[in-house]
Amino acid sequence: MAFSQNRQITGTLNTKDGKPVPYASVMVKNKQQRVLAFHTSNHAGAFTLAWPDTAALTELSIEINHLGYKKVTLPLIADKHRYDVLMEAQAIDLAEVEVKSRPKISLRGDTLSYDVASFTKAEDRTIGDVLKRLPGMEVDESGQIKYNGKAISNFYVDGDDLLDDKYAIGTKTIPHAMVQDVEVMQNHQPLKVLQGKTLSENVALNLKIKDEAKLDLTGQAKPGGGLPGQYDSELNAILFNKKYKMLNVGKANNVGTDLATDFTAFNQAGRLSGLGNTRPAELLSSGTVGNPALPTSRYYLNNSGSLNANNLINLKNGLQLKSNVGLLLDNNDMDYYSANDLYLADDTIQYSEIQQIDRSPFLVDVSLNAQANKETYYFNNALKIGYSGETGSSTLASNAMDMTQQLRNRVRDFSNQLEYLPALHNQHILSVNWYLNHFNRPQTLDIQPGINAAILNGGQPFDGIQQYTETPTWFNTLSVGYRIPDGLIMQNYRLSTLNEWQQLHSQLLLTQATGEQLPYTESSGNNLEWQRHNAQLSATYELQLGGRWEALLSLPFTWQHITYKDTGFALDEKSGRLLFNPLFRAKYMTTPEDYLSFNYVYNNQMGNINSVYQGAILSNYRSLRANDAPLEERNSHNMGLNYHFQRNISMLFMNVGINYSYTTSNTIASNVVTDNIMNTVLLPYDNNVSTFSTNAGISKYIFALGATAGLKGAWSTSRFNQLLNDQLLPFNNVSVSVTPSFEARLWDRISLSYEGTGTWTTSKLISGETVVTMPDRQIRRYDQSVSLLYSPFRNTFLRLSGRHQYMSQQQLEDVSYFFADANIRYKLNKWNTDIELNLTNLANITEYETYSLSANQFGYNRYDLRGRMAVLKLTFNLSTSSQTTTASR
Repeated sequence: MAFSQNRQITGTLNTKDGKPVPYASVMVKNKQQRVLAFHTSNHAGAFTLAWPDTAALTELSIEINHLGYKKVTLPLIADKHRYDVLMEAQAIDLAEVEVKSRPKISLRGDTLSYDVASFTKAEDRTIGDVLKRLPGMEVDESGQIKYNGKAISNFYVDGDDLLDDKYAIGTKTIPHAMVQDVEVMQNHQPLKVLQGKTLSENVALNLKIKDEAKLDLTGQAKPGGGLPGQYDSELNAILFNKKYKMLNVGKANNVGTDLATDFTAFNQAGRLSGLGNTRPAELLSSGTVGNPALPTSRYYLNNSGSLNANNLINLKNGLQLKSNVGLLLDNNDMDYYSANDLYLADDTIQYSEIQQIDRSPFLVDVSLNAQANKETYYFNNALKIGYSGETGSSTLASNAMDMTQQLRNRVRDFSNQLEYLPALHNQHILSVNWYLNHFNRPQTLDIQPGINAAILNGGQPFDGIQQYTETPTWFNTLSVGYRIPDGLIMQNYRLSTLNEWQQLHSQLLLTQATGEQLPYTESSGNNLEWQRHNAQLSATYELQLGGRWEALLSLPFTWQHITYKDTGFALDEKSGRLLFNPLFRAKYMTTPEDYLSFNYVYNNQMGNINSVYQGAILSNYRSLRANDAPLEERNSHNMGLNYHFQRNISMLFMNVGINYSYTTSNTIASNVVTDNIMNTVLLPYDNNVSTFSTNAGISKYIFALGATAGLKGAWSTSRFNQLLNDQLLPFNNVSVSVTPSFEARLWDRISLSYEGTGTWTTSKLISGETVVTMPDRQIRRYDQSVSLLYSPFRNTFLRLSGRHQYMSQQQLEDVSYFFADANIRYKLNKWNTDIELNLTNLANITEYETYSLSANQFGYNRYDLRGRMAVLKLTFNLSTSSQTTTASR
């Protein structure tokens, strides 16, 4: 018997500038192209191959492949056991441009680039206009951006995070002519020290600025006015060069534009939850009705002004300094009528509400950031200071009760986060993170005269109500981690502590006819002290095989200790628990462009301070809330399977997903409903909620028509319980929605766009232990928007827009509306100026009706709308040189 020996070679893969090339496929082949050995390079670009010594060495070759680099083939040489290879980057142009008008799209590694000029139309002004047209891209009404169904995690301007996640102001302001490419970075890791050393599923977007647009300061002045008594003005300044970037915008209007949306941080909630921070909820409100499902320009009666200042400096030593300052002053009115039917087992409770609200919100938001993002270490310190609030007054009539209300709300928010991640000599990575936060939201609700005397004041008439609440909070977390990126399985270990100190102060005072203020006799106010302390040890393991398989397993073990006490209720409780919240995620690349992903998360969470207070709080004029249950504990299983498909050559993007969640809790909210008030108490009763949903989307660029078409659909069903007037009622809600969209250029001078949404919502009572008769309810809603743009002459654009809404509900009349608007714009190239006339609500619709459905509650709302308006607006494009003037056009 004879045994063959193994042969072995080693080597490294690097670029010309010395950067390693990880996860490349390395093969040894014979002259018949049969693979004798196969492996992938590790995070440092190193590889090792071994195979049986059964072939002549001179007949073998080594072949190296990596998406984004040129293929390398080298013959093996006798007595040579190490091969250090230089890899040459190569852009993969997946759309070969044969016709000049064909839009350009290219892929380099994980970065997909859209050539902005090839997707732009003459009528476009900002980069937001172009983003909505890109295949695979979505921009919703709030300004949030999604790529192939997934929300972006970061928004960069020429590689810098200038806007600190509040990127809606950028898409509305930055001229598209300044942008060379829109880059979509998949599997994005923003920290250079972690690139290639950890897995990521994030998707980021980068605006690559043209070289000529980086030279000088540009901006726009947009004065505007119209009838009846309208004004709409903006002044902005833009500079995007390598050293200094700025985007400063001042706005003022009374045409219904809600400027608060410019300060929306789209990923803030997720980032806070990642730190374990739970902000205290807003406890008081002046009404029970939300805003209508319309653009704010239809109903928002406002006088608003804002300043949004974003400035960034890159220093020579690699340190980046950034400030983001937001100021907002607003005053707005809203008038509405609301009717709600609450279906019980043997009765129907009806509430009606007529309210005229005058609100005055304000905002001061300051963020200061110092960051160094290098391949050897990452340092970041972010200081945030916020002060915001609202003063509102309203007159309200409900079920024949007339009253006036005043709500005062203040938010004081301070936080500082320090992060430091150095790469050690052995290439392992240490991480230190410290986060400190103070938050408080004092609220006061005054109601006059005294209402619901039979419930609140023993049947004796009284003059008024004052409800006060505040929840001052200190939150602190400190963590130390150690990451080992070597080997087949990358490892990360983290030890962290979390400390939370909260207080809930509340007092419900009743003003008697004598003028004396007395506390509500049925329940004293809250003076609750709460502490939560955690110690957590977590281990995370990441595996990547053959460039196709990825898997992540996170195993966090948390010891949590909670104490809360309120001497007024003889409440003094302590709870200690060991929590285990594992997470598993797997991803399989079916092709270099497509992937299948699966995720499972188990959450074992304890309640917060809002689930244990026992003193009654009048959260609004008809809702009295308290708790009579132990500390809430929730266990939830969440799992999802998603498939993402894309063909960049043909510009086809598709996604489909299935998700299931099941949550159990040891408490349930018990609602005791009467004709004028709802008393809600949290009781110790096992409860569960299950939800199953599917979603799918497709986006395609149709080259023959120069059109982008899309279709989205979703279906979900959820089962949950409600405890109403001592009866447990299980409900099943089913919702189906379909959203088609289309935008095309016709005959060179005409553009047509369409977007519609059809929604079918059904709520039905499931047969349970209690035999009740309750009708199933279904609402059908159709919302369609169409826009036709015609350019009769060069630089002249006429746009007609219409929006049709239709709602139907059993046993009620159908509701149908058609809103029409017109816009005329002319570009004066000689003066670098646009003249624009906006005509809105041409049909002068001044009332809007809508239905809503949730479990056993049916709602009807009627709102007052803005009437017909005409606004003339000028846009002056300003710059400090003729070169950037051309770019700003």
